[in-house]
Amino acid sequence: MNKRHKVTVRVEAHSDPLVSRAFAILKDRIQQRCPARVVEAGTEAGPAARIILAIAGDLSPEAFCIDQVGAAVRVAGGSPRGLLYGVGKFLRTSRYDGTFQPSPWRGTSVPQGSLRGMYFASHFHNWYHEAPEAEITRYMEDIALWGVNAIKISFPFINLQDWDDPQAEQAVVMARRYARIAKDLGLLFCIGVNNALFRGAPKRLRATPLPDPPHRRGNSGNPICPSSPEGHAYIMENVRQLFERLADIGLDLVVFWPYDEGGCACERCLPWGSNGFLKLSRDLTRLARGYFPNIKTILSTWMFDTPPEGEWQGLTDALSTDVGWVDTILADSHNDYPRYPLDVGVPGNLPLLNFPEISMWGNWPWGGAGAHPLPARFQRLWDQVKHVVSGGFPYSEGIYEDMNKAVVLQFYWSRDQSAWETLEEYIAYEFGPEVTEDVLAIIDILESAAGRSYLKQPANAEEAQRAYRLADGVNGRLPAWARQNWRWEILYLRAVLDCERFAGEGLETPAAEAAMVRLIEIYHCQLETDDPYHHRVRPPLRRAVSRCGEC
Repeated sequence: MNKRHKVTVRVEAHSDPLVSRAFAILKDRIQQRCPARVVEAGTEAGPAARIILAIAGDLSPEAFCIDQVGAAVRVAGGSPRGLLYGVGKFLRTSRYDGTFQPSPWRGTSVPQGSLRGMYFASHFHNWYHEAPEAEITRYMEDIALWGVNAIKISFPFINLQDWDDPQAEQAVVMARRYARIAKDLGLLFCIGVNNALFRGAPKRLRATPLPDPPHRRGNSGNPICPSSPEGHAYIMENVRQLFERLADIGLDLVVFWPYDEGGCACERCLPWGSNGFLKLSRDLTRLARGYFPNIKTILSTWMFDTPPEGEWQGLTDALSTDVGWVDTILADSHNDYPRYPLDVGVPGNLPLLNFPEISMWGNWPWGGAGAHPLPARFQRLWDQVKHVVSGGFPYSEGIYEDMNKAVVLQFYWSRDQSAWETLEEYIAYEFGPEVTEDVLAIIDILESAAGRSYLKQPANAEEAQRAYRLADGVNGRLPAWARQNWRWEILYLRAVLDCERFAGEGLETPAAEAAMVRLIEIYHCQLETDDPYHHRVRPPLRRAVSRCGEC
């Protein structure tokens, strides 16, 4: 190994905690990738600074600039959060081939999307639900480097009997942990609420199941009818208790969600999206503002008019006279973007977000075969909406679609940056620039297999074998830090499992079982579980046990 060389960094505005955090992240990521010793100027005698971290008052708050100041590269942000985004760009465009080579990228970058969120669906004992704090913190740092400015989580009512459930306090601790980590990184914190609550809710309060002829809305969770006075009181009291448990740490955003978990088809609630849902969301807004006076509200219209019930038009009519309680509309579906906001306009003339489902499409169990990159799919979907949306909240069930997160977050940052441009930057940073072409080829093959799976068509066995050969070749060329990185592991294991299931003897071979065991370790899955939903996020290892629900 080469002798460790020194990289000196001058940190301006050092007293700001997030500026100090940006330096710490920069130091850690450089030292992870090459034999460098990153030191802060002034702490040791030595050469002049090679890197300057600064706050520039002439930049907008989330913008950054990377320029040359004498012999040093200056990374400046319009605020500490803008500096963090600049550090991300600097790190991704630097090189680590035995020595540290500072980024040649120069310019100013201003985000085009105002809300660049990420929804960590923290339930089902998935990675978000189970990972230790150190892993969560590092992952949220990494996502922040890609430009995220808001984190949304689930409070897992669906897994809990009531507030006395032994796991309820753990769930509160989890929610508070995410809030604290987000705020320490300068990010907004968001949670979702609706009429789906504890599994121990009294049966007499339960909602009427929704009509769902295309099987797209779902009837998950434990929804309560809000049109019943007793049901409405139950919802309000339990959401109040959730807000009470978060009051001291704070909420910046709240999302009201209509379907999947949620909804009621009784005659007093229908059509749900423009009737019962709206009334309840207004009431929950008043409740939220009592605890968090500056909170912003996002009204989701996910799966409105599926089947057609006049929900979009009903929402438009309602918000034409009463829009003060909603700040933003969120829309999306399982596939193409809804036509109403594109063709007719956004109800209330409000800002519009999307909700790309980056986790589940062509993939069961979710993440069960490893990495799940889908750049072509998300490029196609982004091209439908990039001219109208101001950001979004991608739906994530785990870390296995990390590439999709980077792609979508960069769409929000720069609407005309392609998915493949982002992946080239991602691969060069996470694996090394010399393997970019082969990794892109692997991703293309894996996405094709996922698409054929979605269409229930047989995958191409020869291509699955080629992806494995490419992955095996890349594996032998990677530096140790990249080969041992979970990001490479889950991509490599996906190539192994696709080869076994599409061109081999299936998922019960020793190679496939070893791959799934390693994924279970990375995801912190439970080999034996009482969670009736855990099978959705656990690799389908034959010896895994679900005592409640499917195996």
